[in-house]
Amino acid sequence: MARAKGPERRVLAVYTGGTIGMRSERGVLVPGTGLAAVLRTLPMFHDEEHARARGLPEDTLVLPPASPGQRVVYTVLECQPLFDSSDMTIAEWVQIAQTIERHYAQYDGFVVIHGTDTMAFAASVLSFVLENLQKTIIFTGAQVPIHALWNDGRENLLGALLLAGQYVIPEVCLFFQNQLFRGNRVTKVDTRRFAAFCSPNLPPLAIVGADVTINRELVRRAGGKGRLMVHSSVERDVGLLRLYPGIPAPLVRAFLQPPLKGVVLETFGSGNGPTKPDLLQELRAAAERGLVIVNCTHCLQGAVTSDYGAGVAMAGAGTVSGFDMTSEAALAKLSYVLGLPGLGLSRRKELLVRDLRGEMTPPAVDELWSSVQGNALSHGVAQLLSLSQEADAVRDALAPSLACAAAHAGDLEALQVLAELGGDLSLEDFSGRTPLHAAARGGQAGMVTALLQSGVDVNARDQDGLSPLLLAVRGRHQDVIGLLRAAGACLSTQDLEDSGTELCRLASRADLEGLRAWWQAGADLRQPGYDGRSAQLIAEAVGNLDVVTFLQSLQHGAGVGALGPAAS
Repeated sequence: MARAKGPERRVLAVYTGGTIGMRSERGVLVPGTGLAAVLRTLPMFHDEEHARARGLPEDTLVLPPASPGQRVVYTVLECQPLFDSSDMTIAEWVQIAQTIERHYAQYDGFVVIHGTDTMAFAASVLSFVLENLQKTIIFTGAQVPIHALWNDGRENLLGALLLAGQYVIPEVCLFFQNQLFRGNRVTKVDTRRFAAFCSPNLPPLAIVGADVTINRELVRRAGGKGRLMVHSSVERDVGLLRLYPGIPAPLVRAFLQPPLKGVVLETFGSGNGPTKPDLLQELRAAAERGLVIVNCTHCLQGAVTSDYGAGVAMAGAGTVSGFDMTSEAALAKLSYVLGLPGLGLSRRKELLVRDLRGEMTPPAVDELWSSVQGNALSHGVAQLLSLSQEADAVRDALAPSLACAAAHAGDLEALQVLAELGGDLSLEDFSGRTPLHAAARGGQAGMVTALLQSGVDVNARDQDGLSPLLLAVRGRHQDVIGLLRAAGACLSTQDLEDSGTELCRLASRADLEGLRAWWQAGADLRQPGYDGRSAQLIAEAVGNLDVVTFLQSLQHGAGVGALGPAAS
């Protein structure tokens, strides 16, 4: 994530309808046209004097200066006809993605103005169908029309325009009530309060107050370097079924019939459901004829696990774990994966249990390790290898995670056991991380040495573009950084481009350990941040004299050992 550069940032606002622009007709709210004309009359949304001086076209609006020397210029593209979001389907959301694709080269960021009722579904769909995304897309809307005296529409839309114009956050996001969420992590939780959405299993990517606070650790790296691609061949024959106590097996059978290709099953608690044989048989029969069933919990927080026998029964019936995905994200992902051409059933299931767009939290390394540590390791591995044929994809996906768990814990013996059982120590887990990533993140120097001796790729990148070296830098593990550098690890051009702002942040906090780690990894500590100032200038400005001395010493060739004790 980087602060956008340049004096003028262009944003396209796609207005699909929704409460934000609605008008009252005979006591009923209906979609209202002409949103751009309304915004033109509001000084916070349009600087008429600047637009006239610049000779901007009539259909172009410009915000007051967001920061010195930078303006957000935007155009409102109004859909014909406008929609109540309750009437929108995956077909309309794919059309929005195609609209963004057509205008992708002309704009720096995009805002989608959408009704709140199905906004979480819409944001989830776009997050999957847009591949190689490198620009910011933000959904927003309102609980109260922008025409009303007391409303949330102005604040939401203004925040979305500013964030889309000023920051490069290459994700499909949702902005509401001063919080920027990952779009495929949200769900609507309130019909009346302005805080209509929550992200139950992932903190906000950004919070807007007197300042904008970006949670940089959570923001995903830009997609591939290829052109933006829209996957329009999504599967529409997917459904959502919520289990309830006593649900009859014949009802479940009727729901699971063709032409349904996939279903998201909302279960109790941590993925549990009734264990009645007739119900499980219906699920098993549907799975055997090729229906893909994703098991998601109907709880707001937490994930599907196998802690209970009822959950194990669900897995045995052929369901695929949805971990902590929202139902909206699971349905969108299911539609996307089933629409991909030329894939077999096992490959589709493998994709469903992988984190593709940040939509799920794979089992944490620490949690996995706690379940197989010590004498329980062989039992855990045996359990993994004895999963039924229907769970092949889950078994294959979890095996690398066990290796990562052992690497993170520094348990060489356990890693050796896994290797002897046929485990490839270079395989990636759900997030694309290898055991070397896990060992570097955990500061396990002995494990790093062993893995490097086995010939693993020292510069491997996970799905977020993170290398073992960058993870070691973030953890301030100087011994690990030294081992990786000696083995040929280096920071990428992208790492170094993003480092300037991080170095300035460390300098402002007098974080010498963090600065030492970046220096040892090969970063140029003179790299400027987003505003053009270096870490030394920042340290001087806030009076952090130890940091100034440290940085000046580096310029004169002093080694890190001469500048104080190394980080432990």
